[in-house]
Amino acid sequence: MVLQRVVVTGLGALTPLGKTVEEYWQNLVDGVSGCDLIKQFDCSKFKTRFACEVKDFEPTNYLDRKEARKIDRYCQFALIASDEAVKDAGITKENIDPDRVGVIFASGIGGLITFSEEVTNFALGDGTPRFNPFFIPKMILDIAAGQISMRHGFRGPNFAVVSACASSTNAIIDAFDNIRLGKADVILTGGSEAVVSAAGVGGFNAMKALSERNDSPQTASRPFDKTAMVLLWAKAPEYWCWKAWNMLWQEERGSIARSQVAALQLMRIILLLRTQKGWALKM
Repeated sequence: MVLQRVVVTGLGALTPLGKTVEEYWQNLVDGVSGCDLIKQFDCSKFKTRFACEVKDFEPTNYLDRKEARKIDRYCQFALIASDEAVKDAGITKENIDPDRVGVIFASGIGGLITFSEEVTNFALGDGTPRFNPFFIPKMILDIAAGQISMRHGFRGPNFAVVSACASSTNAIIDAFDNIRLGKADVILTGGSEAVVSAAGVGGFNAMKALSERNDSPQTASRPFDKTAMVLLWAKAPEYWCWKAWNMLWQEERGSIARSQVAALQLMRIILLLRTQKGWALKM
């Protein structure tokens, strides 16, 4: 069996550092921190009062209002970032076989905000079960992969991956393997999370897993420092579009895509190493 060579042809991002790949990349280069005080809910009584939120996010700037109401915030992130990746990869209905294009998506938790809201509303009621008919479809972890495939008409391999903080990495590996083994020609892959909420922050605070450095959110991430806490909450969907090399060669996009990804990964490593003593992220 001949294994396919695999390359990346498109990128998409909606992150605390920027709502596009270009903005995200520039802020990485400039050493900007995406961490700040939480604005999404009242966290005044919480031990951790900061996180990496997607700033000034309004889903209806990207999605139809009716469509946005039917999906959880994490799925909104996923659709928006995937749209950018599909456009960046140059994918159209005319240049793909939809049966050979798949979506392998990741999330550590999924629709936590939807779950919290629905359960809270029930608990505050009189016991009558008045649940939103979209409760379960909004909450489940693999709905984002399904929504993306329906949005673009992809009919290839479609499933979700979850392995805690390694979820997106494992999704990318699975996407790589599916193309390499000839199960698909193109895979849209990556991950999304939206857990900056009372339940998310409160739950991780209870297990002593979040940093409580509220006086300096921008320098709270200190992974190699002896005073380091464990985690910062962040919401950052990213999407990569993998494609088989034989298809990509015809489009002459390969070397640029490989260079982009290599540079992005290198920058992440550099920024991580520079924070080992709590240094400012300014390059």
